[in-house]
Amino acid sequence: MQYELLYIVSATFADDDVGTVEAVVRALLEKNGATLTTTKRLGKFRFAYPIKKSRYGHYVLVRFESEPSVVAKIEEGLRITNDVVRHMILRADEAGEETFDMVQFTEVNIEAKDEQRRRRERPASDEQAKKTDEIKSGVAVLEEGVEASTVKEAPVAKISDEELEKKLAAALEENS
Repeated sequence: MQYELLYIVSATFADDDVGTVEAVVRALLEKNGATLTTTKRLGKFRFAYPIKKSRYGHYVLVRFESEPSVVAKIEEGLRITNDVVRHMILRADEAGEETFDMVQFTEVNIEAKDEQRRRRERPASDEQAKKTDEIKSGVAVLEEGVEASTVKEAPVAKISDEELEKKLAAALEENS
C-alpha cells in the first residue's frame, strides 16, 4: 500500500543539515521494510504557533510503499526521534494527488513599512503641500471660489466661571 509522510525538521538545523535528518528518516523507513518512492523538500516555513519554543521548521514530504502493519512501527520511530518536530502519515489515496503551493515565509521589516507609509502620506506637489498646511492651520478654503483671505474667524467671547455656571443652570431649568 502507498503512504505519504509529511514531517517537520527543527529549524535549529541549517538547510544543508536537513539532509542528514532525511537520511535518518530514510534509514528508519527502510529498516521497517518500506520502499521510498519520492522525497521532496518543501522548504522552511513559519508555524502558526510555537512548537517546542521554535517558530520555524523545514517541511519534507515522502511517499513510500509499505505493509499496513509496519506503519505503526514507523510512527513510533518518528515519535522517538528528536530531530523530527511533527509528523503525519496518510494513505496515498487519502492524501490525494492534488498539487499544492506553499508560500515560503519571508521576513517582514515593520520599520521599513512605517517608512513607506510616511512617504506615501507626503503630498506629491508643492500645491498639495500648501493646501495641507492651510487645512492644518485652520485657514482652509470653505467652498470652491472663496478665497482664504476673505474667510474671517468668529470672535470668541470669554466668560468667567460664575457666568458659565449661571448659563448652565438656566439651560438646565429650561429643559426640565
